[in-house]
Amino acid sequence: MKFRHTKYDDLVKPYQEDLFKSLKEFVAIDSVYDEDTRDDNNPFGKGVSDALNYIKDLANKDGFTATNYDNMVVEILCGEGDKNITILAHADVVPEGKGWDHPPFKVTEKDGVLTGRGVSDDKGPLLETYYALKALRDNHLLGNYQVRFIVGGNEESGSLGVKHYFRDLKKKQPTIGFSPDADFPLIYTEKGIRNFKVKGKLDLPNIVSINGGLAANSVIEECHVLLKEKDNKLIDLFKARIKELYITPRHDGSFDMIVFGKSAHGSTPELGINAGILALEVLDEYYDNKDLHHLLKCYKDVYGKGIDAYYVSENMDGAKTSMNIGLMEYKNGVFSMVCNYRYVDTCNIEETTKRISEVSRPFEIEVLGDSKLLFFQKNDDIVRILLKAYQEESGDFKTPILAIGGGTYAKEADNIIAFGAEFPDWDSKMHGVGEGCRKSDMIKAMGIYARAIKDLGDKLEEK
Repeated sequence: MKFRHTKYDDLVKPYQEDLFKSLKEFVAIDSVYDEDTRDDNNPFGKGVSDALNYIKDLANKDGFTATNYDNMVVEILCGEGDKNITILAHADVVPEGKGWDHPPFKVTEKDGVLTGRGVSDDKGPLLETYYALKALRDNHLLGNYQVRFIVGGNEESGSLGVKHYFRDLKKKQPTIGFSPDADFPLIYTEKGIRNFKVKGKLDLPNIVSINGGLAANSVIEECHVLLKEKDNKLIDLFKARIKELYITPRHDGSFDMIVFGKSAHGSTPELGINAGILALEVLDEYYDNKDLHHLLKCYKDVYGKGIDAYYVSENMDGAKTSMNIGLMEYKNGVFSMVCNYRYVDTCNIEETTKRISEVSRPFEIEVLGDSKLLFFQKNDDIVRILLKAYQEESGDFKTPILAIGGGTYAKEADNIIAFGAEFPDWDSKMHGVGEGCRKSDMIKAMGIYARAIKDLGDKLEEK
């Protein structure tokens, strides 16, 4: 992407070397959640604590007021006032994975691209925003409000750091703000997510167990159906109906039939092939069981139509509900599965859950967890200001704002929107091997973030 040049690029230019120096130091800290080094003083592991303390020490050295709360979250304060601009970022990273051609916790530069775990998610964007704030402060461009930079230590595995900040420490909610932990131009709406368990008795003679799935938010890629003893008719039916099937006889006379599907993220179940559902379809054809037939009728559709939970939202650019079966188990005559249901603004989740419960009988429903719906109108101040900052600083007026089925850090506080730092023409391989970012993108993002903070502050002072 070819960027336009603006005064904010000039403003942040003196901080480019500091950005890249800090990035190398920050990425070098292995801040993956580590159960082995967890203790009372390091709730997410020693590496995460080290990363939080790194950013705290950097901010204190640069003249900000920074506090590490219980090695869970760092608060960086700039200025004073009843109103605040809050920025949410995180210091933890996902595991490095296998296949890197260089050490993942070392920033490597090649052809203008910096690679390393955390370069794009979220250590790079965190530092881009930090130095944008520092540039504004050093040049006396901030007004009579407070800027709070909150750095969590647990975004990748529960967001407990930010929950601790607002829920346990009872810190004031944001007046307005953003999270540099997603995509440009911005994400104005994110579906709500409700996980629930479906459970009930099933009579499936000769079936010892069914096991499938790794997580609620992932389409089941592999499902095991264990037969107590050989049943040629059932085995032949599986062979006829399942394209990818592996059958293993066991020493005790049982047979393990492994059904293979195709994995996909829980936000897009239509892109996958659910191995658990495939297995149930064959069993439904084989067994004369009205409860199993009813279960499939309810839960086969990936948009929630079978449980009377299908909605479409014009406000969210035509987004619709989705439903993923992520975990499945059958043992001792009891069947259960975990559903990951994602809903739009036209859905009243409590009323819908009651209806799901009624439709699903005789199976029972148990709500396991929630992630609230995030929805801003396109003409809301926060959307208009951030979009204008992105467009006028980058020169990109064509890329539309985003509505997504996933969830970002923005959901963890009030009045926060996900804003950058990945540009539309770049694949950062976030969470993957070779995660990286163009240096030119990082420099431009600094300017965009400086403009965004300044414009949000001006809006606060108008009010």
